[in-house]
Amino acid sequence: MRLGGKEKREALNPWDIGFGAALLVFALWALFFWFPADIPTGFFFINSVGREEPGDAFFPIILASLLAGLSLIQMILSWRNRRSGDEAGVTGGITLSNLKFLALFLTVVGVGLGLMYWLGPVTVAVLNAAGLLDGTYRNFSDTVPYKYLGYVAGGSVMTLALIVWAEGRVRPVAVMIVIAVLVVAILLFDVALRNVLLPPNADF
Repeated sequence: MRLGGKEKREALNPWDIGFGAALLVFALWALFFWFPADIPTGFFFINSVGREEPGDAFFPIILASLLAGLSLIQMILSWRNRRSGDEAGVTGGITLSNLKFLALFLTVVGVGLGLMYWLGPVTVAVLNAAGLLDGTYRNFSDTVPYKYLGYVAGGSVMTLALIVWAEGRVRPVAVMIVIAVLVVAILLFDVALRNVLLPPNADF
């Protein structure tokens, strides 16, 4: 394209296209090489009584497929939003601000995952010490309300914190969205699919 007597070229943002491409490669590698090699029961399997139920690969395949789709969308949007000439500019390198952003993001995710994994077992351990329960968390990992403690607390803290961070404020609609997503996930994966345990209960 020629503008103002100068030749203008269209340029992709290498960070956008590279991020999408890297995630797409990872998702495809997981779907076609990692999961088939390491997960024995596949997406569905027939149990010992002849009933079909979700296999060990059920959630990983869903997540990897979603990741692949989002990666393709990221690459398509990056291609469609490519800029011309001087507007493309120089992307620049990694700065201290980028590293601070990454550190804060990992901290939020880490706290959320930590709550998700440990809140249930710690609560049961405390109740055991107080003489109010008798048994380890494994005995209660499929019992209400203990099986929901970590999932709801960790999921709420992680997702709501990221939304508030992105929007710069707390909005009631954001809180309601987080609650609605968690409730739908519980109804789908814990109530409708009777043989599936919410994370991290299957690890105990």
